[in-house]
Amino acid sequence: MDKILRLIAPDWQAGAKEEYFFGATLLNCLAPKAAGQVERLVPVTEPEGLPLQEENGVVGQRAVLANVENAQKIIAEEQPDKIITLGGNCMVSQAPFDYLHGKYGEKLGIIWFDAHPDISNPSMFNHEHAMVLANLLHKGDEAFHATVEYSFQPKDILYMGLQPLTADEVPQMEKLGLRYTIQQKSMLDREEIRQWIEEGGYTKIALHWDLDVLDPTEYHSLYFNEPDVPMFTGSSCGRFKFREVADKIMEIQEMADIVGLTVAEYLPWDAIRLRKTLARLKIFN
Repeated sequence: MDKILRLIAPDWQAGAKEEYFFGATLLNCLAPKAAGQVERLVPVTEPEGLPLQEENGVVGQRAVLANVENAQKIIAEEQPDKIITLGGNCMVSQAPFDYLHGKYGEKLGIIWFDAHPDISNPSMFNHEHAMVLANLLHKGDEAFHATVEYSFQPKDILYMGLQPLTADEVPQMEKLGLRYTIQQKSMLDREEIRQWIEEGGYTKIALHWDLDVLDPTEYHSLYFNEPDVPMFTGSSCGRFKFREVADKIMEIQEMADIVGLTVAEYLPWDAIRLRKTLARLKIFN
């Protein structure tokens, strides 16, 4: 029987947004728990309402690095066959995907559901969660390269739901040698996914699901729907209905063995607002 590690990873510093911490906690309550799963919590400094400092061009760099190293220690102790990672922001995929690549080698491919490519570096952007795939390619933040033991090749990555890139992301994607398709109207179809799997010889899949691949007008617990904050326009938002993405993931699990699953960027704004209001009541204190 496969050993499955359920990793709760409430990294919030890599996205410089405290609400990611609670999002991971609530996501752990929502995700099914089956007998045999080994549950571990990655130690993360809880948010205290204080601003993070920028270090080497990256907000909260040392804290994020500590989070990655803590996750690595847990994974090394458990030596799982499969890993479910509940985040937190996209950075939480770095440690488990690196480990799984070491375990399965060339049999492992990454399918990345995301509106954004996550291939930045500190000269492009100052939030580490936008660098996670570049880090896994050894092309992102140099401070994190030493922590990636089994780097991936560009051919190992398949984007699902990717939206128009920013002006600096286009040349970066070309520099990294990443093939991609902008998917504004529809995601890659079953045959395109199957062809990528077969050509790469991937029998194992590490699947990253950034919830912001979803349409924020249809699914509300997303970065772009923060209450009383104008919608962020610095990058594209997702365009796909929840059912479309869910159906696509079900198709993928019929084609290959999903040995890594990350769910990230869950921001349940209604629950967060209620929690904050209750915390102000004297009866709870």
